[in-house]
Amino acid sequence: MKVAFHTLGCRLNQSETAVLSNAFERAGYNLSADGKEADVCVVNTCTVTGASDAKCRSSIRRLIRENPEARVAVIGCYAESGFQAISEIEGVDLIVGNQEKLNLLHYLPEAKVDEARVVRDRMQREAFTIDAIGQSTSRSRTSLKVQDGCDFMCSFCIIPFVRGRARGRVFDNLMDEARVLVNQGFKELVLTGVNVGTYDVEGKKLVDIVDALNELELPRVRISSIEPTTVEEGLLERMNDSGHALVPYLHLPLQSGSDSVLSAMRRRYTRKDYTDYLDFAHSKVNGLSIGTDVLLGSPEESEEDFEATCSLLTDHPLDYAHAFTYSEREGTPDAKKKQIPMEERKRRTNVVRRISSRKRSELAARHLGQEVEVLVEQHESGLWEGHLGNYLEVRFEGNSEEGLTNRIVKVQIDEVCGEWAKGSRS
Repeated sequence: MKVAFHTLGCRLNQSETAVLSNAFERAGYNLSADGKEADVCVVNTCTVTGASDAKCRSSIRRLIRENPEARVAVIGCYAESGFQAISEIEGVDLIVGNQEKLNLLHYLPEAKVDEARVVRDRMQREAFTIDAIGQSTSRSRTSLKVQDGCDFMCSFCIIPFVRGRARGRVFDNLMDEARVLVNQGFKELVLTGVNVGTYDVEGKKLVDIVDALNELELPRVRISSIEPTTVEEGLLERMNDSGHALVPYLHLPLQSGSDSVLSAMRRRYTRKDYTDYLDFAHSKVNGLSIGTDVLLGSPEESEEDFEATCSLLTDHPLDYAHAFTYSEREGTPDAKKKQIPMEERKRRTNVVRRISSRKRSELAARHLGQEVEVLVEQHESGLWEGHLGNYLEVRFEGNSEEGLTNRIVKVQIDEVCGEWAKGSRS
């Protein structure tokens, strides 16, 4: 039996698909690398924007066309919010929301059905466990899910409605998986969740997780995206400790550089709060790299507000920005407001992407002449590729037969090539 997985959206979705892939393999399935000739197709969906919903529907229909006899299961965030639209797609057999999606094998029908079964249980608030642990992949870096849900209720965001309220993973359960992943050879674990900084289970906080992972003699631990108001100072202290596994890297969502837009979005900080924290974090951690998310074209964003965002990104110590075009989501407060024309939203997004590209180049330039440690991930077109602890992408020449994948090697940075750096083995 072959199973094909198709994942859309965030790193958390990717982490959950990896867990499911391992569960299916343990149950006797083989993974379909190209998504074709599969007996079971699983689509792990995203609903963060209207475009995400459309992309999910398109992906579902494509997999059904390519695998007309396969059982088709649609899971995740769009399965939670758009189950009615999905159930109208001919060929879908099972729709499972977020509460039960990691238990997919329990619900999967043995054959095609005439009408899709929908499983959408109310999401619990209690600390959770994950039974299927470990991931079958040869990559150097993988994700460890430690948290789910969010209580912050930003005006533009649908995620609290489809993922539920904030809850953490039982500490011993996540550490069990961490040990399995380390034994499988992964050199870097990325701690993922919807709002990871709010982790609080039986007195354990995020800093306790990174300390416990450090005891496993794991080379690198990385925090994915974390809300700027939830970063414990102890995390910065560990980033600045060269002997600790926690890398000097933060991804702090900004969304806007305008106080009026931040207030309308229901964000929990002002522009000054955010920029002051950037300076504080850099004062505490040598070699720290900070990235961010920015949402362009929300209903309240005037041209002046947009310029405020651009100036914050340009003038303050941020190394890149993921630029997202605002898309109204039915069920959120912002969806009822007057919308900015989509053409203007996309223009603003493109401006920020150019700023981000320039900032990435500046990050690479700061490493010229330095000897750095690269976690090697793959060999492509004659170059080995990998990342530093601060997530700068580095490439260097070498023969694929050297077998450097999943090793940490020393590289001298020689030149800047756009958003990445090129070097040579030290």
